[in-house]
Amino acid sequence: MTAERSKPCEQRCKIVEQKVKQIMCKIERLQLDNSYVSQLKLPNKKLSNNTKKTFNQFYFKSLLVLVVAISIPWIYQLIHYNEKCLIELPPSTKSLFRPPEDCNMCTGVTNVTRLQSISPEEFEEYFAYSTQPVIVTDATAGWKALQEFSFKFFVDFYSNVSSGRRINECFYFPYKSGLNSLAEVFSMDEARANLSGEPWYVGWSSCYEEEVRRLRQFYSRPYFLPRTAESDIVDWIFMGGPGQGAHMHVDSVRHMSWQAQVRGTKQWELAPPPECLYSCSWIKFVVQPGEILVVDTNWWYHKTSVLPGDISITIGAEYD
Repeated sequence: MTAERSKPCEQRCKIVEQKVKQIMCKIERLQLDNSYVSQLKLPNKKLSNNTKKTFNQFYFKSLLVLVVAISIPWIYQLIHYNEKCLIELPPSTKSLFRPPEDCNMCTGVTNVTRLQSISPEEFEEYFAYSTQPVIVTDATAGWKALQEFSFKFFVDFYSNVSSGRRINECFYFPYKSGLNSLAEVFSMDEARANLSGEPWYVGWSSCYEEEVRRLRQFYSRPYFLPRTAESDIVDWIFMGGPGQGAHMHVDSVRHMSWQAQVRGTKQWELAPPPECLYSCSWIKFVVQPGEILVVDTNWWYHKTSVLPGDISITIGAEYD
């Protein structure tokens, strides 16, 4: 009997769980998307009977762990009971522990819908809380942000914020930039800041009242939002150069959200949840400067890529 086999069942299962976790963390670290992972094949090499047996046992246990994690809704209820996290999970596993989606929500959704001159009432009835991604093309008219927002604007803006806080105390996403804080972003060398050096893309939230109030002087509430909808105090800013963007992921925010493309052009790719891959479509589209995208990022897995040209600056917010 091998040393691995002689261990108690509980201990062996724990080892399997740890190995699965390591695999998933590596997938996350390498930024491999679902379409790539699904095409992976096992090495075509002969294995000894003992090796085959050990591998089959590990494969079965790994598969069992993943199936349980994806398929059983009560795991989600246990972990998120009373909206308090009882078990801290790595980011790479959080999308597994969620309730299964009703795929009827995306059946027949094959593209983004472009709108203009739509009333808040009509938008609320057909689009505001649906899984249909929508681009409104005329909702940023009069926004000073379209002319004022730039890398230098945000450098100056945060150097003048007098709230007395560090500028990276709120949520910050470095993506693959290697920039660990907004302080590092705004102190990068001129070549990189002008997009002629090492590429970069980052995101952060503005979650202090003074900061939000000053930023919202440059843009306003989109006219098409439902009249009864309220916006959070948190706004999001995403900024970076061509070829960069966010990897495929799904959000865990409280409400629906809109994202206004202030500068640059960004390509979006939406993928349905794993359980809906065979009944719903992947969607790819481009958001131009001045357009606002409304999409349920809690439901759609999504990735973005800045297209060649200007720096991309996007402002986003949630609404209930």
